[in-house]
Amino acid sequence: MRRLPGNEDDTIIVRALAPAVPVRRRSLLYAGLGGGAALLTAAGLGAFWWQRRAKPIPIGTATEAEVDQTQPCKTTVTYLAPDKSVVVIDFPSLRAQGLTLDRVAAFVEKAGVPHNRLLDDAALDAAITSGGDTVASYYYGHDYQAVDLARFFALARSEGIALYPQELWLKQLLAQLGWLQPGANGAIITLPGAGGDVSPEMRAVILRHEISHGAFYTVPEYRHYVEQFWASLTPSDRAAFTAFLGRQGYDTSLTELMLNETQAYLIFTRDPRFFNAAVIGKTEAEVDQLRQGFIANMPNFWLTPLANSPLPPVPQSMPACPEKQAMLAPGKRLCLCYRRAGFACG
Repeated sequence: MRRLPGNEDDTIIVRALAPAVPVRRRSLLYAGLGGGAALLTAAGLGAFWWQRRAKPIPIGTATEAEVDQTQPCKTTVTYLAPDKSVVVIDFPSLRAQGLTLDRVAAFVEKAGVPHNRLLDDAALDAAITSGGDTVASYYYGHDYQAVDLARFFALARSEGIALYPQELWLKQLLAQLGWLQPGANGAIITLPGAGGDVSPEMRAVILRHEISHGAFYTVPEYRHYVEQFWASLTPSDRAAFTAFLGRQGYDTSLTELMLNETQAYLIFTRDPRFFNAAVIGKTEAEVDQLRQGFIANMPNFWLTPLANSPLPPVPQSMPACPEKQAMLAPGKRLCLCYRRAGFACG
């Protein structure tokens, strides 16, 4: 999920046009004769150690409102209460999210990169910076179905791609869920903690958008309905949505991606910072007509009420991490912090 480019004001808040300084990672891989080979060997040993020493990842269960009210101090994982085949990964920051999922994003749906092989570190950095992005800003939220994630990690193994520790953590989570096995039905959706470029209100917008993707991946009836809706649009409407999504960096040759993102932006992203009528060359009345037509015929399941529901209330600000700042006065929100024994604050 991306925000819209343009000037920031009270109506449409957007990312600055000037590219942020890219974050260079694992720079020691390029230092000194023989250093790269040594570090690649170390990376292999590190991956072996990671898999041997990793403990089960705690997974709770939470509603949309409960996730919105939380500020993660460390990466946390919960089943989405209405549909436990959707798993929410709540990252403490955009950067933590990017280190875990930017390579997956490139592989699954980004424009201008191959989808039949993985990018190594140098190619991934080049893909990110070519659009003026950083590790943190490549996406504000992510969503992927189990089959694509399993394919990603199978290729990482066959191609000998040295993965980051954060990516290995994701692999552990998927193995724990059983989603690396053929036929698995599940989806991860992700969002970053509040802070910096992300307000608590924006977190709620991102989560609602990503929840709709989770339903698309895990509820076949809904996927089929979205496919029918896309086919029912006029060629000019499909072209308008496709052009908008292309400007957001999505690969417009992937029809399923286009229709999936269209339902998420049109129906479940009621925030002009991310989507508005002007970006598809329509009036608000025309967009509302499309929305109401979609909603009127939706299958009746757990996602349906969210199509017209306001976002859950969120606190005006979130408590700061680290843990020592987590405890607030009575009535305030608690900062959710990870400890070895589970999740706690204090």
